[in-house]
Amino acid sequence: MHFVEDAGTAIEHISRIARQAILISIDETTEEYIKKFIVPVYDHSKMVIENAIEDYFIIGWVSSSQGIPIRTRMIYFEQKS
Repeated sequence: MHFVEDAGTAIEHISRIARQAILISIDETTEEYIKKFIVPVYDHSKMVIENAIEDYFIIGWVSSSQGIPIRTRMIYFEQKS
């Protein structure tokens, strides 16, 4: 979702085609990272995800080109029966 502007619509489509459960990781991109990146990237880490069973941040990765640490939000939810 790093390059997707409308993450809400993307998650709706993922939910529509998922059979049992969904695990999504969303990077928390900093303003510094967004400004230095060559193409547009988006920070969807604060968007509301309803019905999540688990929703937490982990240490994600460090940009090899910029040296900026990025946290990753992990979201898990199951499909309704």
